[in-house]
Amino acid sequence: MKERLSRQISAIKEQGNYRCVRYLRPVSSTRVLYEGRQFLNLCSNSYLSLHAHEEVITAARDAVREYGAGTCASRSVSGSIDIHRSLEEEIAAFKSYPGALIFSSGYLANMGIIATLAQEPDTIFSDGLNHSSIIDAARLSRARKVIYRHRDMADLERRLKRHRGKGEKFIVTESIFSMDGDVAPLGDLCALKEKYGARLVVDEAHATGVFGERGQGLEEHFGLSGRIDVQMGTFGKALGSFGAFVLSGEIVLDYLVNRARTFMYTTALPASALAAARAALKLVRRDGSIREGLWENIRYMRGRLSAAGFDLKESQGPIIPLIVGEDESTTAMQRMLSERGIFLQAIRPPTVPEGTSRLRLTIVRAYTLEEMDEAVEGLCEAGRAAGVI
Repeated sequence: MKERLSRQISAIKEQGNYRCVRYLRPVSSTRVLYEGRQFLNLCSNSYLSLHAHEEVITAARDAVREYGAGTCASRSVSGSIDIHRSLEEEIAAFKSYPGALIFSSGYLANMGIIATLAQEPDTIFSDGLNHSSIIDAARLSRARKVIYRHRDMADLERRLKRHRGKGEKFIVTESIFSMDGDVAPLGDLCALKEKYGARLVVDEAHATGVFGERGQGLEEHFGLSGRIDVQMGTFGKALGSFGAFVLSGEIVLDYLVNRARTFMYTTALPASALAAARAALKLVRRDGSIREGLWENIRYMRGRLSAAGFDLKESQGPIIPLIVGEDESTTAMQRMLSERGIFLQAIRPPTVPEGTSRLRLTIVRAYTLEEMDEAVEGLCEAGRAAGVI
């Protein structure tokens, strides 16, 4: 086995696609310490910068004192504590759903939803650029798998017509695609699911707290509350904590409690993470200026990058893919940025399709104007050297 794996690792290195773990120490909301140097972090998913908010930190600290460091059991045993119930009720009310069920991570939530609800002889219709957690969940499911072209509603409808066999139909999509930052046509998806009697499952991980008048997500942004059958969201991005939630009706949630293996057989979230998520959710509900501060930075950064000649594709919001193409050119840009004290990772296959390697830039509320200018200047220098602009 060692020889086989060693050959495969060598091949990965030859392709310019080798990854290593980088161990960081945060020194502020926007900067990290890496190998003795301080870097501006351009790849955090803490869009609202709430992970460093004093109210969130205080809530987590108080919870550790009261509950201890961990739950030390699965939710099906003794790991479901009273804060789980409070947070489930609050996130369901915020998102206007009958109920919620908290999972220990977004990956586990997607695995639990899709692999549990979609059964033989059901069919899963999955967007071609869905997150790996959705892809893996579909593979694990006993249902038939059908991949439709990315955001192509005509292709999806053709496939819905073609697969009119027995069983349920599940349409599964991200709302904001994590690697491209573009938006799923949720209105069209709702229309198709109603036309063909399908169930719509939406991953709102990157939209929760960011989009919509109240920060409810793309569902609110498009006025579709109540039309999505099952929704997944996370506490580990805009809400600055950790964990995930599933939103649906009583029957679906009850079934997941009884049959979702990723709910039943993993250790429950600690009270500190739950309390931090509750505090962050309260801030989002109470203070709209937090979200507006993020969007001011989004507008500024997008405007400067577009003016510099970067093609931002069809991305919207805080996720910006800077497509380079070849793996080696992408890693070369990463190295140039690192030399300037900018921490930004090259995203390469298998995370993205071959020939679309990129730098995935994310914008957060805590950036100062000076930090955004520093980032743009570094990106422009690296982009010109790589022939991207």
